[in-house]
Amino acid sequence: MSKEILPGIRDDKPTGKPTEAPASYRLDELKLWGTAVYVAAGMSEVDASTVVDNQLWSDLRGVDTHGFQRVSWYVNWFKDGSTDPKAQLKIIKQTPAAIVADGNHGLGQLVVTRFMEHLIEVAKTSGIVVGVIRNSNDWGCGANYPYHAAKAGFICYGATTSVPTLAPFGASRRLLGNNPIVWTFPRRDAPPIVLDMAMTPVALGKVLRARSEGREIPQEWGFQTSEGQPTVDPDEALKGIIPAIGGYKGIGLSTASNILAGILSGSAHTGDVAIGRRGQFFNLIDPGLFRSIDEYYDDIEEMVRQLRLAGEESALPGQKVYLPGELEQLAMDARRTSGVVSYPGSLVQTLRNVGDKVGVPFACTAAT
Repeated sequence: MSKEILPGIRDDKPTGKPTEAPASYRLDELKLWGTAVYVAAGMSEVDASTVVDNQLWSDLRGVDTHGFQRVSWYVNWFKDGSTDPKAQLKIIKQTPAAIVADGNHGLGQLVVTRFMEHLIEVAKTSGIVVGVIRNSNDWGCGANYPYHAAKAGFICYGATTSVPTLAPFGASRRLLGNNPIVWTFPRRDAPPIVLDMAMTPVALGKVLRARSEGREIPQEWGFQTSEGQPTVDPDEALKGIIPAIGGYKGIGLSTASNILAGILSGSAHTGDVAIGRRGQFFNLIDPGLFRSIDEYYDDIEEMVRQLRLAGEESALPGQKVYLPGELEQLAMDARRTSGVVSYPGSLVQTLRNVGDKVGVPFACTAAT
């Protein structure tokens, strides 16, 4: 059995020289293959389809370290029993403005999707709702869930716990997760504004990707060896000191998410977070509760106008001003139009390996 390179993540780094070249694949073929893999691993077809839709949403946005790159993770979790492929969301407590749910150690991209669907329906009546879910799991690309809340007209904040990878500021013992946070804001006739950020300079999935491809990581990412020396070696980076954005500020944000998504939800927190024992926190707000909804939208567009104007009149050399999440939205629009997504050779090899493991060969045809 392969070792774990991070808690719950087995080492699937290809051995020897790469055997696969980068390739692009049609979304419809990927959807069929991914759904079949999860069904073979124990999920129902409906649930498998939901998870695949989420993962392809990540790949469409260019956040492809959070999409199909994680198929092998989830299949391994089903196999080792840390995640239940049949688990369903259960509502434990509900008031007009607060909901507590249990994910029953199910796949995060399934139970969190179901939870957000429920939160949106409640918020349509109450105007504001706070929800926590315990015994959940990795949520993949965290922007997915608040994005859909914003598409339904709600401002949304989301936070999650994750397995310990960060040390308290001034220490070296890993106790806190790289707990990402997400803010989304609806616009009148345009895609939501999306702030989706991890507590490290880059998502750890990018370090894993570089490792799989035999590449060094940029020194400016700030990773250090266990002895505190700067490193561009992804192996040393994952074993060493993983930096938080802004030093103590990033650790403070991770601590806050640990409280909201872990302690408040009644899930595992701090050093006890493990696969199948994560928590999430969401707050949905109807801006029409506070002022005219048209005035809200007018001011959002006035803010956007000012930001655009700054980019036109005072852009720095070689720079352009984008809204938070706009680059990802542009990537998603382009890839949806083309109907294909592209993967590096290391991921193609991993998909072939996991397909062979569950008896669903990766037979998707490379698109030209």
